[in-house]
Amino acid sequence: MAGNQKQTGTRTLTAKAPQTSGAGSASPWRRVKVGAIVFGVVLVLGIGLTLFGGGGGKNGTGTAEAPTDSTPTSQAGGSGPGAKAQSAKGGVPVGYPRTRAGAAAAAVNYQVARSSPGYFTDPALRHQVLKTVMAPSALANQQAQDDQMAKGLMASLGVTEQTASDMVMRAASLGASIRSYSEGTATVKVWMSEVVGVAEEKSRMPVSGSWSTYTLVLQWQDGDWKVATIDLADGPTPLVAPDQSASSTEDMRLANKEFEAPRYAG
Repeated sequence: MAGNQKQTGTRTLTAKAPQTSGAGSASPWRRVKVGAIVFGVVLVLGIGLTLFGGGGGKNGTGTAEAPTDSTPTSQAGGSGPGAKAQSAKGGVPVGYPRTRAGAAAAAVNYQVARSSPGYFTDPALRHQVLKTVMAPSALANQQAQDDQMAKGLMASLGVTEQTASDMVMRAASLGASIRSYSEGTATVKVWMSEVVGVAEEKSRMPVSGSWSTYTLVLQWQDGDWKVATIDLADGPTPLVAPDQSASSTEDMRLANKEFEAPRYAG
């Protein structure tokens, strides 16, 4: 998940401050982004660290990409019949059809692949994921940015090898929309929900949630869709029901261990 960043913050999960010790009025996502300087993702730091930072809304050739087609795809991520991945490489689903739904499914799954805890804590895993999903011409730049982003995020969270198990890092797609499509290039917007933080009583960044929208420009290369650029912006953000409040740190820690992380969309 280099280039121009768009909006610099995501909104908090609830309208009121979390009840966890050390929590502030802004979500961890927002504080992480404001506190870093280079790149980011919804899981990134710094004034718009864009996990897929990049391209400033341009396609791989540097030409502005107009949103000519905003038709939403069916099902989450467009992973309906005919849009399933054919295989997996390095644990990432690959081999999508050269269709609108195929491009949408690729965009969703590539974003999810870059949103796991291991992506931030394990450089070897991160590099393998990027090598799998990125277009060759964009790989080196994206890898440099993501490495710096991951290092900054871990520092902001206060995560060490000893406390990594208490880190919560979840992301799931809420839907995808095709902005433009041709046989060689597709622009896909993916609406994501993320939960990130550290489940400790004195955490620098208590577990909180946010919603974001990623815009991925994909190129058809070597028989599959590959990522050329990614931009991040705030996503449509709901309010939590008035009778709901943040869970305790212990409840969040137990939930993180009990529930499997979201699976790939297709």
